[in-house]
Amino acid sequence: MLKHSLITTFALTSLIAAAISPVQAADNDISLDPSLLQSEFNTLVDELGTAVSYNPVSPAEPLGITGFEAGILVTMVDIDDNIWSKAVSDADAPSMLPVPRLMVRKGLPFGIDVGLGYTKVPGSNIKIIGGEIRKAILEGTAATPAVAVIGHTSKLSGVSDVDISTYGIDVGISKGFAIFTPYAGIGQVWINGSENAGLGLADHDTSETRSYAGLRIGFMPLLNLVAQADFSVVNSYSLRLNLGF
Repeated sequence: MLKHSLITTFALTSLIAAAISPVQAADNDISLDPSLLQSEFNTLVDELGTAVSYNPVSPAEPLGITGFEAGILVTMVDIDDNIWSKAVSDADAPSMLPVPRLMVRKGLPFGIDVGLGYTKVPGSNIKIIGGEIRKAILEGTAATPAVAVIGHTSKLSGVSDVDISTYGIDVGISKGFAIFTPYAGIGQVWINGSENAGLGLADHDTSETRSYAGLRIGFMPLLNLVAQADFSVVNSYSLRLNLGF
């Protein structure tokens, strides 16, 4: 059993590493081309805002006062490579932007959890820091689902040409069945974007309704894998491997 769990852990870690590796050799620093149009900048903010936005990628149930979780998250964001080719220094953007994150979450009293995430996109000047605070309205039992309200915020750093900040609120529901915990939710994300490259482009501030569905699978007491799909103006797909108790 232990041998099988170790093999599973190694395979999942390798899968996440493989998802990150395609961008490591590329030079994907954000550097706006002078030919970028206002409409293209607006799309860039929408897509980069989705990448920047904090995404918990987890069920609604709280960790509990003694609970702690740390994980590696990779989100693949669907982007317009024609527009992004005007926004990256090597003018050769991928069609999907991989965004890896280190994530931690801690349970507190009264069904409250807090979490932090940090991103450094390989081969890019993109850095992101964000956080969440959530309150379980229903903590869930063997017969009833968990329901939580989640507030979150995030900010882009390391990029001189563009400023992006986001904040949002989600409502999620989940229900565990043996090692499986399906979950879903909906929320609103506000994205504030501006350019600092002297191109004369107007700020682009927008809000997007984001719905999501996911599944957590507990392979062993301290290890779980979460897969999630997000649907909005810009779609994204996430895989998270967690170690927690």
